[in-house]
Amino acid sequence: AVDPDMSITAVTHAKWYGAPVPLFCGPKTEYSFTGTWDHSYECNKPWADPPELCEVYEGQKAGRYDNSVPYANANGRTDVEGCCWWG
Repeated sequence: AVDPDMSITAVTHAKWYGAPVPLFCGPKTEYSFTGTWDHSYECNKPWADPPELCEVYEGQKAGRYDNSVPYANANGRTDVEGCCWWG
């Protein structure tokens, strides 16, 4: 059975330039909706004022979340509740 309260984050993911974050899931109370990952965003600008660093995950070189609006998946869901169990 699906546990809607389960919350996890993967421990591995792609390492290419701008790669998205590890897969994550959790209840709507933790993630009310998800947006998209902008892999082309340049976040490594320590010289900028104020400085901007890639800090979403260890080893990140580019990219960022764009959670300005919910983004629906193929089934019309904008949340990640119940997505943790995929065995």
